[in-house]
Amino acid sequence: MRLPRPQPWGLGLLLVLLPGALSAGPPPHLLSSPAENYRSLQYHFTAVSAPAAGTPAFWVSGWLGPQQYLSYNNLRAQAEPYGAWVWESQVSWYWEKETMDLRNQETLFLEALQALGEGPFTMQGLLGCELGPDNVSVPVAKFALNGEEFMMFDPKLGIWDGDWPESRTVSIKWTQQPEAVNKEKTFLLYSCPHRLLGHLERGRGNLEWKEPPSMRLKARPGSPGLSVLTCSAFSFYPPELKLRFLRNGLAIGSESPARTSVPVVGIVIGLFLLLTVAAGGALLWRRMRNGLPAPWISFRGEDVGALLPTPGLSKDGES
Repeated sequence: MRLPRPQPWGLGLLLVLLPGALSAGPPPHLLSSPAENYRSLQYHFTAVSAPAAGTPAFWVSGWLGPQQYLSYNNLRAQAEPYGAWVWESQVSWYWEKETMDLRNQETLFLEALQALGEGPFTMQGLLGCELGPDNVSVPVAKFALNGEEFMMFDPKLGIWDGDWPESRTVSIKWTQQPEAVNKEKTFLLYSCPHRLLGHLERGRGNLEWKEPPSMRLKARPGSPGLSVLTCSAFSFYPPELKLRFLRNGLAIGSESPARTSVPVVGIVIGLFLLLTVAAGGALLWRRMRNGLPAPWISFRGEDVGALLPTPGLSKDGES
């Protein structure tokens, strides 16, 4: 069999690529308002054949455009709103319907893993819909096994199809489930676009949700004579964030969220040494003018380090 072993880097890469690589969003020139960025509703499914103790074997994240709005796993077995969407005004039965649909998907995924035999296996799915320029809903239904796409579902034909032998194994198993094909069609062609339009109507305020970051700043000794400032940002949205450091109103550097440590060397240490040399030179010139011997100037080891005070910061402030 040509089924690959699961590779952690491959699965991570797949998760990153799924929203963009498997379904293209509307062209940039069509994005005329914030709501235009939220014209897709996608469910990311993951099932593992050998979960660690106390961890779920099946979990789901639901995404409205770039925002996660739903979470589910087989341990809690309840679909729950995520992030700002906990405040969305929904009809009373909405989350019950989400839960019922996701439990149906849980059954399909876990039974598919059993049908595949000995693993370990990681099976993923991307199911959802997106609105085209003409507001016609386009379904998306693709599946991956151990990090490689191996099967898709055609709502018009009502079949799961793929080139792998494992694709046929899973397809046969799922087709044996009562009403499995009809439930998948309903999920993609009716439930998904109906929910997408409902979110765009009821949750419009969430589409522009912004949460400022909580900041922590810490200074610690670095290389001899140098200090490192660590700035940590927490609990912010949207995920795009740029930080700018100012000294006397002037920017001295910037960083991305992925890099949280910025060594402050050239400006801070340079000014410090320049002032030290100037003060030492003035002192030396004055003492020699008065006929006194030149002083010996030494720095203790603990004098090197925290150049900026960090009041109120705990020792665990560094990210």
